[in-house]
Amino acid sequence: MSDDRTTADGPGAGPRPHLRRAEHVTDDSDVFVRLCAQALSEEGLHHVAAYHWGVFNYSADILDRLPLAPGGSAAGGEPADRRGRFTRVGRQLHYVLGRMDHVLRSVDSGRLVRSVLQFGDGAVFHYYFRADEYLTGFSLRAGAVDSGDRAMAGLVSAFRDELGLPGNEPGRYGTAERPSATTPRTAKEPHLVREGEWGTPEPPVLAHCARTVSTDGLHYAGYFDPRVGHLTADVFDDPVLAGFFRILGRDERRTRYVGLGERLHYVVARLNQSLRAVVPGRLTRVVLDVEEGALFYADRGAGRFALGVSLDQSQVARADRRMSELVRALSATTGTEPDGTR
Repeated sequence: MSDDRTTADGPGAGPRPHLRRAEHVTDDSDVFVRLCAQALSEEGLHHVAAYHWGVFNYSADILDRLPLAPGGSAAGGEPADRRGRFTRVGRQLHYVLGRMDHVLRSVDSGRLVRSVLQFGDGAVFHYYFRADEYLTGFSLRAGAVDSGDRAMAGLVSAFRDELGLPGNEPGRYGTAERPSATTPRTAKEPHLVREGEWGTPEPPVLAHCARTVSTDGLHYAGYFDPRVGHLTADVFDDPVLAGFFRILGRDERRTRYVGLGERLHYVVARLNQSLRAVVPGRLTRVVLDVEEGALFYADRGAGRFALGVSLDQSQVARADRRMSELVRALSATTGTEPDGTR
């Protein structure tokens, strides 16, 4: 059961943000509901909901401002129908991404704090603001994903500030990236791995991966094709990154990222099933932000995918840009372009 109402809070003209609140939620949550409403905009975040251990607490949205034509960038139907579907997605993500969090622990980078699931023109955001509480948001228009992600990051920071918790700066938006380390650098070339029957000459994809990695952004980049094998490049051997290998060694991390990439591919397939009733198309980009860095997944169709890793949380925004550069390079390389038939 929930209390559906419209509020005068929120930016912009037109219909006011629509609020829903579960009956178990007390009036002491009003400040957090208002923060959700204030985070919404037609150019960014369109729906946001709060959950505790997968149980819906409250939501705010401006879906009434977004008339969508059939086949548009979000699932059709009346706003009330979409609200119900979006709420169910938030519950499903708690379980699917919760399992992914346990998988990510194998690479010793801390817990999952932020997920971005991009599908065509839109995206779903899943942010933890406490260990057992999270927000799920939707951006449903072309060009709104980046601003929607920034709005979610700002909302989480506002929640944590209201709760007296230190900022965790998910996505590192609005935060200066860490300057170059003072540890002396070497002239080491990226460590390259080629597993599988790729033929000759050297695959251009491996050169793309090698050009993408650096110590101040993306530290690991790979391309996986289940019919052939995988190609990876990394800068793990650079002494600037030595602090990230205190317990888990470089070779062991390389091995685990290969296994993690393969498991992540199956998780993405599960997420596609969960999201299919809500948003059209399939996931093309996934960002999994952890306490130490982030993983980046880009679907290339036919079971193929690119995987990127940053070990440094302060470099996540830069690493994300570098991953986008890798995806553009792959799109321009014959045989690695996405398969649009699925």
